[in-house]
Amino acid sequence: MTTTTAQQAVFEIETLAHHEAAHAVIALVGGGTAPKVRIWQASPTRWRGWTDMTFDETPEGDQAAALALLAGVPAEQFWLEAHHVPRDRWPHDVESSGAYDRQMVHECLARIPRDQRPAFHAMQSKAERLVIAHWDRITDLAARLVTDNTIHHVTR
Repeated sequence: MTTTTAQQAVFEIETLAHHEAAHAVIALVGGGTAPKVRIWQASPTRWRGWTDMTFDETPEGDQAAALALLAGVPAEQFWLEAHHVPRDRWPHDVESSGAYDRQMVHECLARIPRDQRPAFHAMQSKAERLVIAHWDRITDLAARLVTDNTIHHVTR
């Protein structure tokens, strides 16, 4: 199977839109806010994204933030697998796309008292389950992002 440049561009924008939409949706599920979600074309072949999120400055808020941050990569993987895109045709290294997010998760978890702190791998598993449970909301928001590139005050 050969993949055209146009198909690769679709894979790139769709995975990114789902990555950012997952951050926003899981932030809302966890009691946070998502004041702004955006994607933009950084070069002819590369897109970038960012999701503004706010959470209470409590252990529960830090845990919710960690889950929202961890939701991006499984959303990319789920979209690619749902569209039967073979791994060798993925538009980028999906695991690497979450490196900054994982760094931020470690910072969130470090703020939680040790006796209340969940394990990183447990948080990853929970984030994956949340992505699947809220897939319809993530997909709806991702479609809006692909069309509008920026969404303010995400509420659904």
